[in-house]
Amino acid sequence: MKKYLIAFAFLTCSFSVYSQHYDIGIHGGVFTPIDFWYYVDGEVGASTGIKFNYHFNEKLSLSSNYLHGKFHFSPAGAEGRINGQRFGKERSRVSFNAVSFIFLRKFKLKNNWEFHAGTGIGYFLEHWEGEKNYLSGKKDFKRDFTMPLGFNINKPLNNQIIIGVKAGAFLTPFYTFGGFHVGPEFSFRF
Repeated sequence: MKKYLIAFAFLTCSFSVYSQHYDIGIHGGVFTPIDFWYYVDGEVGASTGIKFNYHFNEKLSLSSNYLHGKFHFSPAGAEGRINGQRFGKERSRVSFNAVSFIFLRKFKLKNNWEFHAGTGIGYFLEHWEGEKNYLSGKKDFKRDFTMPLGFNINKPLNNQIIIGVKAGAFLTPFYTFGGFHVGPEFSFRF
């Protein structure tokens, strides 16, 4: 029993020592199509997300992220024209969800600003909202692994509150690059 109490006390002290290197943030902004070549006439939409950062030291951190974004495109596209006029549904909305883990390198800037840049691994799922596969009658989903690129610039207002701008993109191996997002971010440090 004594060993368990000592282990519990050690873990509690360890957590309290390192908890100051952890922050939770929310962000929003704009989002572009995940694949610029596939989504004809793609339009910028809105995005929101949440992140959890663990700071190993002054230079490295690990960020786990969830991002939800939406954008519009024209399924008729350039091919769906008769005498220069489009036919079919003009705009469809695509819903995008991604989970990722990114290793970030931090750089100190002037006036207490910091720049973070990194990459990692992620997984995304997207579907056309309201659209169904005409053969099966079920919604079509597109999913794949991705290599997210992440960039942050932020400044602590005090010991616990951090404001900044978060940006990034998604690189899917071998064929797509897109899903660029940028917007303000608000974080709370523990």
